[in-house]
Formats: sequence, structure tokens, C-alpha cells
Amino acid sequence: MKRSAILILDPRGNISLGGKDVINRHLEYAKALYAKSEKHKLVVCSTSYQGNKAFYSKFMDRHILSKPTLNPMIFSWRVYRCLRQEKVEVKLIVVGDPWESFWTGFLLVKLLKRKVPIQMQIHGDVADPLWRKLNWRNNIRFYLAKYSCPKATSIRAVGHNQKNNLIRNLSLSKSKVAVIPVPVNINALNLKKLAITQRPKSISLIGRIHEDRGIWGFLDLVNKLNHASKDFDVIIIGSGKSESEFLSRVKNVIPRQRVQILGQLPEESLAKTWNKIGVLVSLAPVESYGRVMREALISGVPVWVSKSSGALDLISESNSKGVRLIDLNSSPKVLLKEFESLIRVKPDYNFRRKLVDDNNSLSILLVNSWLKLIRY
Repeated sequence: MKRSAILILDPRGNISLGGKDVINRHLEYAKALYAKSEKHKLVVCSTSYQGNKAFYSKFMDRHILSKPTLNPMIFSWRVYRCLRQEKVEVKLIVVGDPWESFWTGFLLVKLLKRKVPIQMQIHGDVADPLWRKLNWRNNIRFYLAKYSCPKATSIRAVGHNQKNNLIRNLSLSKSKVAVIPVPVNINALNLKKLAITQRPKSISLIGRIHEDRGIWGFLDLVNKLNHASKDFDVIIIGSGKSESEFLSRVKNVIPRQRVQILGQLPEESLAKTWNKIGVLVSLAPVESYGRVMREALISGVPVWVSKSSGALDLISESNSKGVRLIDLNSSPKVLLKEFESLIRVKPDYNFRRKLVDDNNSLSILLVNSWLKLIRY
């Protein structure tokens, strides 16, 4: 007897490479799906460098079919063979981008020889004109997205300004795009009332260390603050291909004893680090949602950000003094004054409650969008 499934396709291995945190997030989706409809199961077909494996549970099955690939033809065939072997009847295909993942799903529908809806999940602000200008790869991917996005049955965006960019710049209908953010792991965060009257004098960069994440702007900020004061520390959490050069340049700007380099941290370890961070700095020129920014605010840490879709969404939601746009063209003294003002900002408990309440409904919202498409 065939099992009815919501199928997630991951040819680039983002779910497997994301480790325990990302896998657990998908498991939460699977549990929410089971709670709404026991006849449907979440099935993930992914890739990894760790070899082919299969993981089965009551709520979610995960199949590692090959090493990460950019070839949708080969991966769609591997998925098709897996589905036949496992006797899985696909009701909905979920893909994680408008490129390799989408075309894997598109070709899989041809192999299945029946109509199956495809939900495309877009986490980056790929329709922001600035995103196209970051590098030539993005420019090519923008035009590919312009061709593939209209072919999806529906699109899940993670932010309202991101949705507006998709509709405006990719000529999509409003009804096709739904905003469902990525949940924060609330269980890992400290939700007790914070006793700190003034936060530590430190700024932190968290996330992928890559030039398109605003790392050189962060270095410029550190340099300017250091000219105005020596009384602050820098905490860097994350990794990426620009890591070596970036860290070397940071150490040339301020003494090594004032820099903490913690590398990539799992969510639970990151949650324990928020009390050491005075201000989270997020200078990515293009940001669709800002999940880490929300984690910071829930943890009582103010956020200093550059203008982006995600930052504007957050500012419009919060009306809080704990979220401020940064002007890197300001003088060192002005930036220092702004920094010292931010670390004195009291946590906004009303907004924190709103973020937690909204977050608790996100998995159900996503599952509801799946079930709606199945009935479509």
C-alpha cells in the first residue's frame, strides 16, 4: 500500500549540511503535519557527503540519495526511483529555491506522469534589485528565477517586503505568494525576565562570513568605534569562505584579547551566548527576514542594522528603540554615541511576547498551506 506524502526536495543538501538544527526544524513541520492529517507524512529526499542513508520515523522519512548536486535531471531520476522503491504517493512537492530544486521538482512531475502541485520556498530576497548587483551569479539567477517562479503552483516567502519585491519584479500575482517566516527555536532561548540593567559593551556579527553579508561594513564599523573608544569587545559567530581574510583583518584593527571568535554554533549554544552580546550588528545589504535579529530581540539584545527588506519588516512590526538603522558614513564619535545608547535600551517585553506568539503558529501556517495545495 502506497503512503501519501508531502515531498521536500533538497538536491544541494542544505537540510543535511544544516545539521541537527535544520533537521529538527523539519521534524517540527512533520509533527505539525501529523497533528493536522495523519494520512500524510513528510518525506525528505536530500543529499550529503556522508554517504547514502535512510532515516525513518513516525512523522518524517529522510533519504540521502547522493552527494550534493546541481544537476536536476540526475537527482529527479534518483528521487523517482526512491519513491517507487518506497511505495510513496506524492501529493505535493516542496522545493527550496527557483533553481536546482525547482527544476528537480518540475522534472519529477514529468516522470510521475500526473499533475502534482509544487510549492517553491524562497528564503533570500532574490527579487531585490540590489541582490542582482552583488555578483554576476546572482544576476544570472535572477533571470532564471523570473522564468521558473511563474511555473510554481505557489510560493512561500518569509517577509512582507520580500513578497512585494517578488510580485513587483518577477511579475507574480499576489495570490500566488504567501508570507510564512522560518520559526525560531524558542525552546533554546531564555524567556525569563532579564535582570541586566546595561548590556555588555560588545558588538557581535553572527552568520555566514561572506562578502555579501556585509562583513567589510562590519570591519569599517569596528575600526571607527575603535578610533573613538577602546572600551568594547567584538564577538564573531559563524563561518564562511571569506572567514580567513576577514578574521585576519579584524585582528589587525583591534587587539586579539578584545575579540572572541566562536565559529559556527548550534542553536542551543548560540542561545547561551546572547547574555555576552551587547548589540547585534547586521549589515547584510540584502536580508529577506532576519531570523537571528528576532532571536536577538527575544533574548533582550538590541539590533543595529543596515536598510533591507527584513530590517524594514522588523522595524514596522516592533516600533521599538531596540531596532535601529545604522549610518556607516557617520563619524566615529556619532557611531560610538549610538552604540552606547543601544546597550542601555531596555528589553521590549511586549514585542518579545508578540514574537513568541507569532513564532508558535508558523509551523501550522506552513502545514495549512500544504494541505490547501493538496485540495487545490
